[in-house]
Amino acid sequence: MEIRTMEHFFRKRHETAVFHLPETGEEIRHAIEYREDPLIGRTSVIGEGLLKKAAIFFGETDPGLIDRMVRESRDHCFFCPPAVFETTPTYPPALCTGGRMQGNSTLLFPNLFPLAELHTVLTWPDHHYLTPSGFTPALLEDLFLLTRRFLAAVRHSLSDIRFFSLNCNYMPPAGASILHPHFQLLGTREPAHRLREIIEAAVRWHNRYGESYWDALIRAESAAEERWIGQTGNWYWVTAWSPLGSNEVIGIHQSKPTLFDLNGDDWSHLASGLNKVLAEYDARKYSSFNLCLTGGCCDVLDGQRCVIRTITRQNVKSLYRNDEYFLQKLNGIELIVSPPEHLAADLRPRFNP
Repeated sequence: MEIRTMEHFFRKRHETAVFHLPETGEEIRHAIEYREDPLIGRTSVIGEGLLKKAAIFFGETDPGLIDRMVRESRDHCFFCPPAVFETTPTYPPALCTGGRMQGNSTLLFPNLFPLAELHTVLTWPDHHYLTPSGFTPALLEDLFLLTRRFLAAVRHSLSDIRFFSLNCNYMPPAGASILHPHFQLLGTREPAHRLREIIEAAVRWHNRYGESYWDALIRAESAAEERWIGQTGNWYWVTAWSPLGSNEVIGIHQSKPTLFDLNGDDWSHLASGLNKVLAEYDARKYSSFNLCLTGGCCDVLDGQRCVIRTITRQNVKSLYRNDEYFLQKLNGIELIVSPPEHLAADLRPRFNP
């Protein structure tokens, strides 16, 4: 069995771009750093000087535009009551008594335009708009516990569905088709490409090194402290060495391999940690984000963990700039404006007050 320290896998390389300013002829040298994800090998690039021009990449949130969007969309929103109880579809009684499930403040129902065999919407009917910090621990916990109840029903009725992810597109720049905040649970017989990539790479890691990749990552990051953030219950939080998107934060469960294995305390502590991350996004004036919570395959558990990833997207403004172009879509390289170590430093106080 091969044994190497985790630090060996934090691979990076450097290049330097050289050019001259047109008026003065001054030579400018810009350092460029490429980082490779330790598990799946995806590359991110950080360019010197980009942080000073972050406004160009993210834009400045227009609160007046958001206010207008909220006001104009409220009256015809089919996720608001009473429409949400009258116009949304329902599940067969064998899966869900009454066709929908309710929590204290949440409602669950099928997606009218499904992209998976199981494609479920979870929302808060009485909250037409939430700021990122408005996703309070109580609201998130209620949604997570409703997810848990539904997963139990799915496991009993649809046992062939083996791969699950809980996702959120928040605001139009992140792909949300409606303003009303909601999550989406996807269940499939075969994993999405990225999930398959992660599961298979984690299995290879476990077989080669005799431990979970996630255990090795937690140990290395907590010791190095640069990207280590903190802990909520059995969830460990870090920023990504080679982010898959801007301002990526990763939450890793200490031991649970699938969403089915998470208990009530696990969901509660996840809500607490996620709220802290979203509050930091809000404090940094980011107004759009994506998140994805996944676990391993229900019958391939070696080295698997429940993992949540969050990233920011472009800020809500008129004519906002798309943040995925040839570099990401066709070259598979993620552009990182703000180094993950900076984000971790700002997040740590929220987890360790």
